[in-house]
Amino acid sequence: MQQQGKVNQDQPIKIKFGMWEAKSDIEFWTEKVKEYSIIKPNVTVEVETIPDNSGQYLKVRLAANDLPDIFYLKPADLITYKAALLPLDGLTAAIKNKYPAKLDNSILGLPLVSFSEYVYYHPSIFQEVGVEIPQTKDEFMDVMMKIKSHGKYIPIAIGGKDSWTFYPFTEFGPPLLAGNENYLSFIAEQERPFGKDSPFEQSAMMIKKMAEHELAGPDALNIGFDQAKQLFQTNKAAMLALGQWYLRDHLSKTNSDKDLDAFSLPWRQSTSESLQAITMPDQYMAINKNSKNTEEVKAFLEWVFSPDVYQVYINYSQNSSTLINIESILPFFKKVQEEHPFEPFMYLGIDEKFEKVKNAVQFDEKKAAQEIFSGAKVSDIQQKLNQDWERAVQALK
Repeated sequence: MQQQGKVNQDQPIKIKFGMWEAKSDIEFWTEKVKEYSIIKPNVTVEVETIPDNSGQYLKVRLAANDLPDIFYLKPADLITYKAALLPLDGLTAAIKNKYPAKLDNSILGLPLVSFSEYVYYHPSIFQEVGVEIPQTKDEFMDVMMKIKSHGKYIPIAIGGKDSWTFYPFTEFGPPLLAGNENYLSFIAEQERPFGKDSPFEQSAMMIKKMAEHELAGPDALNIGFDQAKQLFQTNKAAMLALGQWYLRDHLSKTNSDKDLDAFSLPWRQSTSESLQAITMPDQYMAINKNSKNTEEVKAFLEWVFSPDVYQVYINYSQNSSTLINIESILPFFKKVQEEHPFEPFMYLGIDEKFEKVKNAVQFDEKKAAQEIFSGAKVSDIQQKLNQDWERAVQALK
């Protein structure tokens, strides 16, 4: 009888590779894994669609001990799943990865991509309205107001029906405003981090003003992400705040970047401060430690990160490489960096104590933004958050 984890070259083996839809990843890997079966005829890799990237679907699978053999995880979810993950220490893919996720002294996840955050915009609309790329937070609001006053375009498209679309503002705004790449670990130690003039309040007030002035259109809460993209892609909206990963989607729908440019959302108060953009690893590859074929799954992971395979993928996805020996070819973003330079603000998004506090108070920065956009008072949300946060922090001491 074959022991768990051992490779048998003759026995048919099926590996389930779970992923959410990200930049047509499902389409890419469904085709690419066929090459693996040519190398190893006894191995079939089945690409399995995970219907969300928030972890809810996989949590059900975790409870049923039915996780895929190998799958994508968001950075924060590594903490939730760590007891079910196989250590990857010693693998070539782990040694060559710039951002391996180390939890409890073991590498449990390897990010497939890294990317920076941008505000995509149509230069033709900026020119028509007569606005320039904003250099400060106040200028960004001013540009949106001028586009709104022009009357022809929605200043910025947001699919507010999907709460996650607020992430560039209430998730990524606070660490940039705080100027602290370890922002999560910092507020995990603070008993009341959501007070007056806090980074959270500043980002929340931006959302509040955008809602009050309908800067994302009159119907932002009733449209989802796909509809927001369509507004931008058909030049009905001037801007769209999303990560580097969005470019692949845009090109697949419009077949051109002729009237497309991007800049870093300027969270700074003054041009005397450095201009930074969130830059983070994502799509952490993790292996189910209860897989019946862990050695074969590790071999497949090594293949995914092998130069010939990974180079094709990272160029296709237009994300940045996470490997020390592979550079991605990104002509669009190279031009953006040359014309609108910014400094990377490395944000790993992983802190175990923060996740414990966050889960205890059921805090979701994206849903909080959605509530604010719906009319909730920022002060009310802050007051409740501070009360709940203080109790949770004290309980964990």
